[in-house]
Amino acid sequence: MPVSDKHSIGIIGFAANEAAMLEVFFNGNKAKGFKLVPAERAESLLIGISGADSRQQVENWVRQNGSRPFIAVVDPSSADKVNGKSIRLTRPLSMNALQQALSDLQQKLISPAQPEAKPNQFDTPLSGQHDQRAAAYAEWQARKERSAQALDAWQGGNSQRQSEALRSRFSLQRNELNSLILDAQNELQKRHATTAADVPVKQPQAAPQQESESLLSDELQAPRISAEMIQQCCGNLPDVNLDSATERRRVYFSLDGLLLPWIKRCMEAGDASGKPQQVVGVPGALFYLPQEKGFLLNIDADLLLQLTRTRFGFDEISLLERELDADLPKGRKVAADELLWQLALFTARGRLPDTLSAEEPRLLNIMPDFERLLETPHARSIAELWHSQRLSAQNIASMLGVSQRFVFSFLVAADAIGLYCQ
Repeated sequence: MPVSDKHSIGIIGFAANEAAMLEVFFNGNKAKGFKLVPAERAESLLIGISGADSRQQVENWVRQNGSRPFIAVVDPSSADKVNGKSIRLTRPLSMNALQQALSDLQQKLISPAQPEAKPNQFDTPLSGQHDQRAAAYAEWQARKERSAQALDAWQGGNSQRQSEALRSRFSLQRNELNSLILDAQNELQKRHATTAADVPVKQPQAAPQQESESLLSDELQAPRISAEMIQQCCGNLPDVNLDSATERRRVYFSLDGLLLPWIKRCMEAGDASGKPQQVVGVPGALFYLPQEKGFLLNIDADLLLQLTRTRFGFDEISLLERELDADLPKGRKVAADELLWQLALFTARGRLPDTLSAEEPRLLNIMPDFERLLETPHARSIAELWHSQRLSAQNIASMLGVSQRFVFSFLVAADAIGLYCQ
């Protein structure tokens, strides 16, 4: 077992929304004894199988990366396609069932104790052969135990060396940092609960208990956004090898012609002149009000989402300065940092603009206000770590063991509203 006293587990074969909720489950201290890591480095797996095609994909992955103990989550119609000796769960997946399966998996990962030899009650002509087989089996078990201990010792030494290298750049070990972050989040939740308890509210009628506690229920939705919104903000791009030029191209994109840089120019022009600025060329009113540090807009949310991914041609979009006493249309007002944060997430979708680098060390100067800003998965942990030490996005993803897309989305949004040290 690793130095952190937790077994490593990876997830493969799940859709983007299921994978996001499982990441919340594992990183929310509900999977006791396990920590989530990339599947290639995990000592066990949680596998999703929904049909023959997905089963074939999983088998191909295992063939390339090696087999290991696993839990299979299957549709009722696909249950017979999974090895009966595996730990098998049938959808709909419940939290209690998953926790029990993890407990069973943990027992499989722990080396079994050598069974006590029981004396034969009857002497038979085959008793000598039986004793020989028992002795051979005991010797094989002993060799297996010694090999496992040697492997654990090597892994422990390797982890210790990595921890020592990490301490040269960071004052806390990773497990200590995660513990501090978790304690801080729990403390914030307690404060919010205390504040809510002080306000008298009418208690709703208790709803009948659900037949099964779904893993995708509200209880496990730590992010304040839906699974669909997580995909809109963070995309579904898998982790890539940034040392490979081919894979690197999948992560980076150009901001040319997109709405986001025009919004930033609009704010810069307004702050410099002190006069309202209008973004011309979009369907609807979009004004920046420098006196209020906010935007006035009457654009539908779905349309705004589409505009963030539209590439405008030459002269299709521009800025128009308005006088302070000019009549402005009706619309809703949004704080500038809130709108800019959301537009940056919608634009990036888990990728990086070519103006940012995943390898450049950065230090978060100001913590994001998640009471107002859209909170993506792992955003608080990412912010805590980036606020404590100058690190690159690649460092953050590796140290927290989270998907690159969550770190990249946070980087683009935080950079857009100027939270990093210059």
